[in-house]
Amino acid sequence: MRGFLVLMVLGLVLGAALVNQVDQDGGYVYASLGDVVVETSVWFALLLWLVSWGLLALTLNTVRRVWGTQRLFSGWLGLRKSRNATALTNRGLISFIEGNWERARKQLLRSARYSEAPLVNHLIAARASFRLGDIEDAKEQLGKAEGVEADAGVAVELTQAELQLSAGNYEQALATLVRARANAAKHPYVLALLARAHRHLGEWEALRPLLPELHKYGLLEDVALRGLEGELWDALIRAIADQPDGSINALEALWRGISKAQREQLQLKVCYVNALIKLGGFREAEKQLVAWLAKDWQGELAVILGHFPPDNPRKLLKIIQKWMEAPTGDGILLLTGARVALHAQEWDMAGTWLEEAHQRGATAENCGELARFCTAMGDHERARSLSLEAAALIMTPLPDVPLPEKQKA
Repeated sequence: MRGFLVLMVLGLVLGAALVNQVDQDGGYVYASLGDVVVETSVWFALLLWLVSWGLLALTLNTVRRVWGTQRLFSGWLGLRKSRNATALTNRGLISFIEGNWERARKQLLRSARYSEAPLVNHLIAARASFRLGDIEDAKEQLGKAEGVEADAGVAVELTQAELQLSAGNYEQALATLVRARANAAKHPYVLALLARAHRHLGEWEALRPLLPELHKYGLLEDVALRGLEGELWDALIRAIADQPDGSINALEALWRGISKAQREQLQLKVCYVNALIKLGGFREAEKQLVAWLAKDWQGELAVILGHFPPDNPRKLLKIIQKWMEAPTGDGILLLTGARVALHAQEWDMAGTWLEEAHQRGATAENCGELARFCTAMGDHERARSLSLEAAALIMTPLPDVPLPEKQKA
């Protein structure tokens, strides 16, 4: 309060001094601009100058405030549009997940202009168009997606490749993915799509070099690629066996190059020994089958052991007799043993095992084999009966239907 009084007193003193100075000496200012002449006192000119500067400062401040208000309003309006676009984009994504492709496309394209990530809008809209069968619009949206973001090339190519794979255009998809292959280190999903394209085209040799990278990025766990490795090796094994100049050495070299985990797969084991047999490698097939069966009994492999002439029938027969001592209770082993006994010309042993296999569980195969043996032994009636039994086991049971009664004479 005291400070305010002091300032007020000083102001009065200075004001009085200023008024006194103006009364004693007002000064003189003369200004001429063309025909216009202005004459006034120094103090009035000074006051006019101060008022002018004050008005200018006030005007500038007002303009600044108005401009700031407009920018604030513009920012608020832009933020509101961005929020609305985000909400509409979210609804478009929900519509897409729900399978409402038409609505999803409309919502995504309406919100693309103010979206914070328009790339997503155009990519998902392209997928929606593809689902609607509008391929041209899908291409247009992919083009717009690439236009809104310079670094979106790989994302666009991946989307395009996925659409091409879904449409069954595997060669086009492969061409698209080859272009994106250079960035596979940063985008391993390219490898997954590339593997799918090669798989559908049956290009197994081209797919083989991708296996290390597919393992590296854990892509073989993907549902679409599960079982791919087994299919690959199966196809390559069959390809060697089907070649006119296919060799056992080439087949064994391929087998050694397969991972241990894959070589333990039953389906691949069956494929490998069948390929050996097809190439005439009976000795190699027999050796491999005996090694596997000694370690782990698998009926599917035991069956194959009786499907080709053994390298040493009597030696193999002794191994089978030893297996018979184990409580396998397996009719498959009996049938296989009987066939090996036939190769060893042990007729009585073969007949006994065939009868026992038939008694443990009649199948079309053991009935047929026993019927053939009975025919060779001259028991044609038994052979005929077994052949009918085998046919009945193969044939689908006939349904009950009304039949005509025998007409009386």
